[in-house]
Amino acid sequence: MTLTQATTAGTAAPTGRQFRISAESETDGRVVAAVITEVGGTIRSLTVDGEPLIEEFPEFGLPKHCEGEILIPWSNRVRDGRWPHDGKELQLAISEPGRGNAIHGLVRLRPHTMVRRSASELTLHVRIYPSDGYPFAVDVETTYSVSPEGLAVTHALTNKSAKPAPVAIGSHPYMRVGATPMQDVSLTINAASYVVVDERLNPVGTSPVSGTPMDLSAGPKVGWLHLDTAFLDLTPAPDGMYRHLLEAPNGDAVEVWGDANYQYAQVYTTTSYPAGGHRTAVAVEPMTALPNAFNSGAGLRWLEPGRNGSRPGGFHTGSAPHRATTIEERTDHGMASNWRSRLHRLPRSPSTHG
Repeated sequence: MTLTQATTAGTAAPTGRQFRISAESETDGRVVAAVITEVGGTIRSLTVDGEPLIEEFPEFGLPKHCEGEILIPWSNRVRDGRWPHDGKELQLAISEPGRGNAIHGLVRLRPHTMVRRSASELTLHVRIYPSDGYPFAVDVETTYSVSPEGLAVTHALTNKSAKPAPVAIGSHPYMRVGATPMQDVSLTINAASYVVVDERLNPVGTSPVSGTPMDLSAGPKVGWLHLDTAFLDLTPAPDGMYRHLLEAPNGDAVEVWGDANYQYAQVYTTTSYPAGGHRTAVAVEPMTALPNAFNSGAGLRWLEPGRNGSRPGGFHTGSAPHRATTIEERTDHGMASNWRSRLHRLPRSPSTHG
């Protein structure tokens, strides 16, 4: 494993140390490599034989669109940053000032401590300390393990408080389908309902996708979509997983999936990626709870004192079926879930999009 303290003329990288882990296949020599940052435990880079599989941000830059970040103990928005607990109204820090909301949890900007490392595995730890808005101590230990099949990411959450703590997990990867411009990629989400939002993107209800532009079951082009939308009532695959597909016209595809714990998915599209740029990008975000779950309770889990969990999920990606690569995430005890994406060559048929 390569560990570097990134500096330029004595200036540290904004995301701290850069942890590179990699593994090489003994059969075909393919190399899967990932770079994880000290700050946020963010997946900054993921490659197979040097080909990027996710949108990356520069070593001396910041993830201005939340690229590859961990979203704990909530994902997406908490309206006004306020939520009720034990007869009181608690106030989280407003981290989305333009809309007056708290967004994406408490660990994505915090330095993590290295627990252990090897050439192909890294474990980072961060503690959420009690605050006025979240009066709980929760340890988050994340293990990144690379193999020729991919990158497995395991989150283990332990409640160090005297009372149950509300927790949810989300991930924020911007997907790539090789070099294909994302506006030309088709996105399929098999969901029966979506979350209706107000002008500040806070939930106000749910509605069926049928007959609306929110119906992504036929795989519309990403370039046609303008979404910052949560989907629910997902249709599981025969194996019980929830699978979301991005497919290029040439048949390459990325599949993002979550196990039974990831009952929700957020899709965010932007035409100004990177920040201030002019490129289309799409984040497919597996989630264990809906936005504003601290108020609605939709998908929110309460972790008992001393209880912990580890949750599976990830990406599966490559240029052909025999070159598939997996990224997984894990969590147990009611906090276990997993997500994965897979890039592969699909067989061509009249029903294939593109």
